[in-house]
Amino acid sequence: MSKWEFVLFLRQKYLSLISVSVIIVNFNARYFLKNCIESLLESDIKNQVEIIVVDNNSTDGSCDMLREEFQGVSWIENKENIGFSKANNLGVKIAKGKYVLILNPDTILKSNTISEFYSFAEKQEDFGAGGPQFIDGSGKYLPESKRNFPTLKVAGTKLLGYSKLYYSNHIERDEIAEIDILTGAFMFIKKSVYDEVGGFDEDFFMYGDDIDLSYRILKSGYRNFYLGNTRVLHFKGESTVKDQMYLKNFYGALSIFYRKHFPEKKWLYKPIDLFIKGIISVNSIGVPKKTKQTSEIKSFVLIGKDKDCYARLVDTIKPLKSAFIKDIDFQPHDYDFVFFDSKSLGYSEVIEHIGNPEFSVIKKRFLSKDRSYYLGSDYSDRRGEVVQL
Repeated sequence: MSKWEFVLFLRQKYLSLISVSVIIVNFNARYFLKNCIESLLESDIKNQVEIIVVDNNSTDGSCDMLREEFQGVSWIENKENIGFSKANNLGVKIAKGKYVLILNPDTILKSNTISEFYSFAEKQEDFGAGGPQFIDGSGKYLPESKRNFPTLKVAGTKLLGYSKLYYSNHIERDEIAEIDILTGAFMFIKKSVYDEVGGFDEDFFMYGDDIDLSYRILKSGYRNFYLGNTRVLHFKGESTVKDQMYLKNFYGALSIFYRKHFPEKKWLYKPIDLFIKGIISVNSIGVPKKTKQTSEIKSFVLIGKDKDCYARLVDTIKPLKSAFIKDIDFQPHDYDFVFFDSKSLGYSEVIEHIGNPEFSVIKKRFLSKDRSYYLGSDYSDRRGEVVQL
């Protein structure tokens, strides 16, 4: 037993203290939220983890689901959408953990994700915050896992559609390294640091808030880290729908950021605003609507350990071709879709499977633990597919 594991054991046995408080801000992501919480409940230190959901006036029954299925989860039910920053600050106010994990509802964690971050953070001097390697619902690596500080040059090239300077490409994908900017979908932060820097700036309704918080953590003398050896599944399309509202919030956040942190460069404010306005106008042409993904499934393979589950899926979908296997020994090119049985596999194994390069040619779908629905996301700019069974 390692030193930190022994400390956790003593905290649990004698002090009953919370090590990590997970804060999830939710807005109409009921089914993704359910999977996210289920993955958290598989944590190898779940007895030292509390889950707090802050719901921003969802209309999809998210709060009803929490009441019925997750009595051990705390939640705040807002009567309006107060935004990402303010909602997270509300959640952190009631958090009991030494660390807080800011987490999107459209994420899935492995059983050792939280303990890996806790162990790492406890060994660092001046630890501020940390983030993982993200993969999306298709298993692809997400470059925003590691980002550079958005200087005028970096932000300008990003606005023009060139992202090379925006991402920390000097850091290897699987490396552990210090980093400038973390992603708000997963930010593991020491609570004392969060409180010291004032949490999220509520002037940011959505987007830019993670850049601002990361920067203030660094300015206060703490260090941010990228843990590329830890993968987190981020469906992304649920929280990053690139519509007109997204463009205004995303690019407008940069204007707020520069006004806040560079007061000595007031002469740049108006040119930046005009530049951003032009970028929004250009990018608004042909911007996709908030459409959901829909798929016709003609053939699939189910990876799991329960043949009854497979029979039910075949009966519901009625594919032209299907197969049931207990491992990954099959030819992905022979099928349109692969289903993962979350109940029999566990989320850690599911994340390992979807990251398999051999699966890049096949669409992925995830069966819920109660097998009442499946979900998946093939694109980062459209809401994922949720199908009731």
